[in-house]
Amino acid sequence: MEDNKIKETAEIIEKISDILSRGEKSGEISALKEHLESLTGRENIDVEQFRDFWTFTNSESLAERLLMPEAEKIKLSDSDIHRIVKKICLADYSEAETDYWIEVLEKVTGLPVSDYIYFPYLMGLESEADEAEIAEKIIEDRVC
Repeated sequence: MEDNKIKETAEIIEKISDILSRGEKSGEISALKEHLESLTGRENIDVEQFRDFWTFTNSESLAERLLMPEAEKIKLSDSDIHRIVKKICLADYSEAETDYWIEVLEKVTGLPVSDYIYFPYLMGLESEADEAEIAEKIIEDRVC
């Protein structure tokens, strides 16, 4: 992903957030939204999500996520699932990549994969389950 594109997208997000936080009803938001949709290739972006984005992420991570492709159901082997879960658990992906791969895994398995990874004890695993155990449980439980 191009750094310039991430930077430009992040700047637009920050501008929209600033306008929303001031409570202004600005026509500028429509123009910024249109530019953002053109830049990201996405349609109907809900700009309200940018209002207080800084409470859960930073503008660069949010920009990177908007520039990622839409998560789709793809064919993944068991070893692919193991590899992806391991990278998520070891924080080898960026925040945007982690979100993307969790969405892909959820589409592929039909499971709430984030619960398996972040709350394994809710899914019948030990709290300290390692990435291999989590991946195996996801594979075992998958419904798709």
